[in-house]
Amino acid sequence: MKKKILVIIGARGIGDLIYHLPLLKSLYKTFGKKIYILSNKVNQAKEVFKNEIFYKKIIEFDNHRYGFLKTINNFFDFKKKINDLNPKYVFLTSNTKRLIIPTLLCNAKKKYIFGTGNFIINKDKSLNHLTLSERILKYTLNLKLTKRDNSFLLNRQNLKINNKSKKKKIFIVIDSHHDQNNWPIINFIKLIKKLFKKNKIYINFSPNKKYFLKYFPLEMKKSKNIEFTYKRKISEIINIIYSCNIVIGNETGPICLGSALKKKIHAIYTPLHTLPESKIINKKNKYYNTYRLKPDNIIQKILSSI
Repeated sequence: MKKKILVIIGARGIGDLIYHLPLLKSLYKTFGKKIYILSNKVNQAKEVFKNEIFYKKIIEFDNHRYGFLKTINNFFDFKKKINDLNPKYVFLTSNTKRLIIPTLLCNAKKKYIFGTGNFIINKDKSLNHLTLSERILKYTLNLKLTKRDNSFLLNRQNLKINNKSKKKKIFIVIDSHHDQNNWPIINFIKLIKKLFKKNKIYINFSPNKKYFLKYFPLEMKKSKNIEFTYKRKISEIINIIYSCNIVIGNETGPICLGSALKKKIHAIYTPLHTLPESKIINKKNKYYNTYRLKPDNIIQKILSSI
């Protein structure tokens, strides 16, 4: 019987998937076989990892919080999902009880659960000073896998760059996953006004925020130099970012994608809610703290760099 390796990812964000790349690549190289992934359907792992070679199959699951009875039912459903894959090794990178309990009860011979305390279902607080990306990397290193790959880069082999236009291409993301890290849209519009006549601009935000369009002047909405990408699939967004020279925006998923594609990054963040976590992917990224810099200063610094 083949020794199947299963990785369970409960995280919600696209950036969180990028932070998992060293683990996934290292497991693939250490065991010499493609791995199976059970992933929170919200993070769109099938789209983000579409061009990767380390996985055999990605299966999505619902990781929402529910009431007591629904949670109990989900325990058994989730355990069945694991057992149906019949893995020998299971790696769970989330320390939420609704995932830990069914993982502990599954039939896998060896189970590795990241971030648990002395009593397994308790959380390990010793690494609370680290960001999520740093914790995942730390737990990955603790596995002492024989063949490590610490790269956070996405596979670019099947991506294509559109060179029809000689204009500089700039990807701008104006929202964030939880909306806590959003730089006011008016600031982005000020920046875009300075850029869009001489450059090709891609403006991205979540599909459920189509109302953002009302904030943009008609001149921008009608411009051939501006394309709104909110209707695009994540795999298409990845290809667009790969075609761009520069990625600008709130510290969030597309910034992580741009970092993983080795693009020039200008990331804006509010330290109350987030940190420049994507720096672990590419140390050359540039960051702008909204508590320390006024909007006009940030705009000027970005424009000067471009």
